[in-house]
Amino acid sequence: MKRFLAEYSPPLVAALIRALAWTIRFRLEDPDRILQQEERDPRIFVFWHNRILLMSYVYERFCVRRKCLVLISRSRDGEFISRVASRFGLDTARGSSSKGGVGAMLEMVRELGQKGARDIVITPDGPRGPRGKVQDGVLAVSAASGVAIIPATLHYSWKWELPSWDRFQIPIPGSVCRLVLGPNIDPPASPDPAAFEPTRKKLEQALGD
Repeated sequence: MKRFLAEYSPPLVAALIRALAWTIRFRLEDPDRILQQEERDPRIFVFWHNRILLMSYVYERFCVRRKCLVLISRSRDGEFISRVASRFGLDTARGSSSKGGVGAMLEMVRELGQKGARDIVITPDGPRGPRGKVQDGVLAVSAASGVAIIPATLHYSWKWELPSWDRFQIPIPGSVCRLVLGPNIDPPASPDPAAFEPTRKKLEQALGD
């Protein structure tokens, strides 16, 4: 039974996400036209863990000119999310703050330094929180690579919030979703974690609640 669910649930979940997204009215707010830029100019995109449900669909629909590498935890839930994400054309790097984090971060820094690099996508408060708090990982990747961070968020006009650690958000069918990108957050001034705080505060403020 577990093998059946592991193999067939991701396609079903991906289909359900697309069906839900079909009912949503998206409004893109991208003043810097980031999504229209070619992938030769890689960025680090971040969004809160509780907005993860529709982000794969957003990538498939709005990022047709870009490619990305998504950091997903090595947990069982992370494996499932990775399989669902692959249905939308996303590549994944496996790791988190607790398991495989250093290796995954190094992979991302290497990726950003390559010709024709993909964008990097990270949930900076995942996979365990605390909710709405940027952890050091994304700041370290930005500092080491010199690549700016782009906050991205979804604001739903109507939504359900689950009683999970991150208050996971599910849009109510028929709602309006504002996809907001930017502003650019410059890399930390130094790779020393002691210098991360100003960038952390700017990023948390840009992502909001």
